[in-house]
Formats: sequence, C-alpha cells, structure tokens
Amino acid sequence: MVRAIVFDLGGVLFAEGKSVAVEKLAREHGYKKDVVLAVLSSSKSMDLRKGLISDEEFWGWAQRQIPEGYDALLIKKEWYGGYVLDEDIFGLIKRLGGKYRIIAFSGNIRSRVEFLEKKYRFRRLLDKEIYSFDYHRTKPDKQFVEIMIEESGCRPREIVYIEDNDRYALPARELGVRVVIYSRGEVRKLAQELQKLGVKL
Repeated sequence: MVRAIVFDLGGVLFAEGKSVAVEKLAREHGYKKDVVLAVLSSSKSMDLRKGLISDEEFWGWAQRQIPEGYDALLIKKEWYGGYVLDEDIFGLIKRLGGKYRIIAFSGNIRSRVEFLEKKYRFRRLLDKEIYSFDYHRTKPDKQFVEIMIEESGCRPREIVYIEDNDRYALPARELGVRVVIYSRGEVRKLAQELQKLGVKL
C-alpha cells in the first residue's frame, strides 16, 4: 500500500532551472555556456546545496571565477528564475493531498526555496520537506535517501518517489523505494505509472 508520494523539485515540480538559465544567458548576454555551467555544477555549488557555505560566500567565489564583464548576481537571477512551475504537477499534487503524505525531497538551496515559495506558494501543499541544506547531504548520496525514508515515517515500499534524474533515483531503488521517472510534459504517462503502482488519483 502506498502511503507517501515524494516529489523532486527541479525537473519535476519546476523546470530544471540550470539549463534554462544557461540558454538564456548565452542568448541574451553572450555568456559562454561552459563557463556558466562550470560555476553552477562546481563542487562549491554542491557545498551551497549542502548548506556548508553561505549565499554570499558562493556568489563572491563565483564572481572571481568568471570572466571580466560577467555578473555573478545576474547568473543567480536567471538560475533562480529558470525554475518555472509545472502546472500539471502542481495540479497532481493538489489531487493527491489528503490521500497520501506529500513530501518534497530536493538537493536545493535555501534562498532558492524561499524565492520559489514567494513566487508560487507551493509549500502549503506539502506535509514534509527534506532539503539538502538541512542535512548537509545531497543527491545521489544514499544516506540522504535513508533520511528521506526515515522522515517519511513509511517503509520503503510504501513510498513512491517521482524524480527526473535516473542517476539520482538509483540509491532510492536500491533501498526498495518505488521510483517513477518523470519527463516534463508527460503528466499523463506519469499518472498511468502511478496508477500501476496503486496510487489513487
């Protein structure tokens, strides 16, 4: 029996903002994609997600890494703004609320979650939020998944976890969590997969 539905944020509830930002910065400002990606995918950015360094430390470091004429705070603005709400998933979460525990599970940044909450008011739909910055771990760390399972109050087989990244989903599968991979725009296919697992929509 399914008791909890776990959602990733970037790539599921929201568009994957990094790729959106990189494209826009290249198109509108002439920023080289590889330069921006190097900053947003760096080990320092992982430290930011894990809550090990502050926003100020990260963006100050980022400004020192990028070429003269590039603006780290513009990169931040476009990165955060690239996380656009997936209305279909938002609607799905609304339908599932009350029937199942609704849990956000995300390798995210505290200030970005606050930015998205201010813009979209999504947190009211959630029963539990498990973020990398609160636990100093991020995906695909198996211990981060173990934390999610423990915090859910459910056994692994009672959890359905919706993720867009198969590599990030692997540790959950290994621990017995049922995983559905979501591709943006394919909410009908997602609904079918959920129903196969016994989720009542």
